[in-house]
Amino acid sequence: MKRFVPTLALASALLAPLWALPASAGTGSWTLDADASSLSVVSIKNNSIAEVHRFPDLSGSIGADGEATLSIGLDSVQTGIGIRDKRMREMLFETGRFASATVTLAVDADMVDGLAAGEQRKLDTEAALDLHGASKRVPATLHVTRLDDARLFVTSEQPVLVDAGSFALVEGIDALRKVAGLQAIGSMVPVSFALNFVADGDGTE
Repeated sequence: MKRFVPTLALASALLAPLWALPASAGTGSWTLDADASSLSVVSIKNNSIAEVHRFPDLSGSIGADGEATLSIGLDSVQTGIGIRDKRMREMLFETGRFASATVTLAVDADMVDGLAAGEQRKLDTEAALDLHGASKRVPATLHVTRLDDARLFVTSEQPVLVDAGSFALVEGIDALRKVAGLQAIGSMVPVSFALNFVADGDGTE
């Protein structure tokens, strides 16, 4: 039976997409369009087999004060195998205690304010990832694109690496490895995302 190593945590972020969004782009605040966004992680088992897993339950916002947050509902993990999803929730993420992973960042609005429609900016940054009861800083490189006056598109230039050992997840990974009869499951997890944000209001002060 196949087995997957969780991550995120995000998150992410998740997990780190919110730091890049301009809080002062003329609209004051922004809300994540979850239906037009995605976040996925890759697990490596037996040192050679890679599998992609998704977390469709996403929510986020950027406040007028520059406070950005992204929440990943860990119960929503989709690995393509029902029993594996259940084991991930119960044995790895322990979603009864830790229902979500959260990414937060204070946005430097001056860095992205003034982006014209179609213009893109690269951002090297880090965000706080809160996962499985631990909070750590995670570095990331993002691309932020202004699609038009009311929409921002944020993607990871390359996968964000999350170390499961930093979030007390290694014991859960080992439990998954044993129940699946695997030799190994990697503890360093790549996270990728594509996030669409919509401006709140009509763009006026």
